[in-house]
Amino acid sequence: MKLKIDTRFSAEQIAVRANWILVISAGFLGYGHIDSSTAIAMAGILVLANGVAYKACADRDKYAASGATVCTAVRLLYAAIFAFNVVSNLWLLSICSIVLEAFVNRNNKRVCTLTAITVLTCAGASLLGHRFSIGAFIPCAGIVFGVCAGLWLIKFITQNEQLSAASRRLNSLLQCGTELAASSELTATMADTLKFAVHETKASCGYIMLLDDQKKDLLVTETAYGIEGEFQFPEQLEVGTGISGYVAKLGQPISVSGSGSEHNEFDASTPGVKAAASIPLSVRTYTKAGQAAVEQILGVMTLLDLETSDSFADDDMELLRTLGSLVSVAVSNARMEERRRTTFLLTLESLATALEARDEYTRGHSQRVCEVSMMIGEMLGFGAEAMEELRIGTILHDIGKIGVPDSILNKRARLTDEEFEFMKSHPVIGYEICKPLMLSEGVLMIIRNHHEKLDGSGYPDGLKGGELPLSLRIVCAADAFDAMSSRRPYRNVMDANTVLGELSKGAGSQFDPVVVEHLKTLMHADRLLDLYRAYWGDIELKVA
Repeated sequence: MKLKIDTRFSAEQIAVRANWILVISAGFLGYGHIDSSTAIAMAGILVLANGVAYKACADRDKYAASGATVCTAVRLLYAAIFAFNVVSNLWLLSICSIVLEAFVNRNNKRVCTLTAITVLTCAGASLLGHRFSIGAFIPCAGIVFGVCAGLWLIKFITQNEQLSAASRRLNSLLQCGTELAASSELTATMADTLKFAVHETKASCGYIMLLDDQKKDLLVTETAYGIEGEFQFPEQLEVGTGISGYVAKLGQPISVSGSGSEHNEFDASTPGVKAAASIPLSVRTYTKAGQAAVEQILGVMTLLDLETSDSFADDDMELLRTLGSLVSVAVSNARMEERRRTTFLLTLESLATALEARDEYTRGHSQRVCEVSMMIGEMLGFGAEAMEELRIGTILHDIGKIGVPDSILNKRARLTDEEFEFMKSHPVIGYEICKPLMLSEGVLMIIRNHHEKLDGSGYPDGLKGGELPLSLRIVCAADAFDAMSSRRPYRNVMDANTVLGELSKGAGSQFDPVVVEHLKTLMHADRLLDLYRAYWGDIELKVA
């Protein structure tokens, strides 16, 4: 895992405060061993240097730009000054400076370089003091031993942190898998998974792109997340273009960094990208029995780093591959479920159309109710989900008539009370047919309750007032409107002005007044007039 800049920044602030303790400790160790002028000069240099370090890490952005290098240079200066004073045992404090460097950066190569410079300084000071005995090199050995002990301690702390992080990562990974398997909100769950991936890999931002169902060579961004908030990302990308398009075409994960990479265009996304990782979202599919499985690419997940040019570590790439597999299965299952659901709905719509074809008087009724309801929904500002509920609910609202005998459906005279009671059962029959299909509650309510009235005199449940949601009020009015505007076995078509009068008469008791007003407005619109021109012909409305 990469050492996040925020982690180094926090550790650096601790190190700067620790430097003040080293300055005070130097005063105690050097007292009586260093002449006053040397002590004052050394103290001034130490205080000034740490002041520079304090200023360098006062701001995160400044620290990320150049502050880290300044603070490392200050620790080198501290270690050299302490190591040079071998007589006063100040060389012991140089070990602390080197260990602080290891604590902040966790870079063994840098720590070894700092240790070598410190030991050479200490050895040089010993030689300048003409102390050629073996004891003169004890500080050098002490520094090496102390640094080794410090490095061992840092290694132990780092391993403990890594184990804790791995345990936390595994628990979070299991939680992501559970949510992806159980959630019906695929986009929201993908967003949570992407957020987890960005934070766990210490990236700056990322996005998930899926192949378009219609255009198989086009990637479309489904969700994006940035630690700092909004960022620039590609909304669409052709397969083979940029790092994401290349991964979608190749089907293999890629990690790139630095400006010299062959694929460093980074999808023409947010500027300042220093490293990126992209993995394919794919599932194995089987075409025919006996044939090998084929990898089907569903999309890509791409993470960007704006802070460090270090490549994503192997364990980070392994995490991304695991998350990618989970997301791929969730996407595949969601699309399969959507196809299955669409097939069910198309079958039911075909059944509803075939049912209406049994009677020339009701042929096209559900489609017209659907179109009128959708027009009103648009005028009332319905969202995509509510409009889809209207569409499905109105197309299927009379599906229960499959349980009503033809002798009642096609009777040319008015129905008897007994026959009408039988006819009134069709909403419940339709509800029972559609209930096992996992349709939304809004759709099922339209199917069951499209003959309800505001005053509670409707059927089958006698709903009234606030018990009728707006979508149901729309369908109730549209259903009655079409019934009045089309021919029935027992009567001819009502003219448009009579329909308007009946709507106005029922407003507030049978129909929602707001819906009625919108229907009146639609009566002046070509969309609705074209729909009923076969029944009304050219009309002249007398009611505004």
